[in-house]
Amino acid sequence: MKNSGTFKVGDHVAVKLENVTGNPRTPKYIRGKNGVVVEAHGVISNLRDHRGHYPPLYTVAFEVKEVFGTNSTDKVRVDLHEDWLERI
Repeated sequence: MKNSGTFKVGDHVAVKLENVTGNPRTPKYIRGKNGVVVEAHGVISNLRDHRGHYPPLYTVAFEVKEVFGTNSTDKVRVDLHEDWLERI
C-alpha cells in the first residue's frame, strides 16, 4: 500500500530530537538536524519486519558538515518515517 504522506520532494525538514511514540531506528546522529526530502516512498508494508503500517517513509539528504561538523560538501541520505519530521 502506498500513501503520498505530508511531505514532497524538495521540502525542507528538521528531524525531531525525540519521538517517544516513533520508530526508534532513527539514528541519533541525525536527530535535530535539517535536510531536504529527496524521495517520498509513501507507506510501505513489510510484514517480515513490522506488524501493521508505519507512517510514510522519506529519503532525506543532509549536508555532511551539518551532521558531522566537517568542512565537507558531501551529503548523507537517511530514510526516515514521517513522524520524525517537521517542516521548516
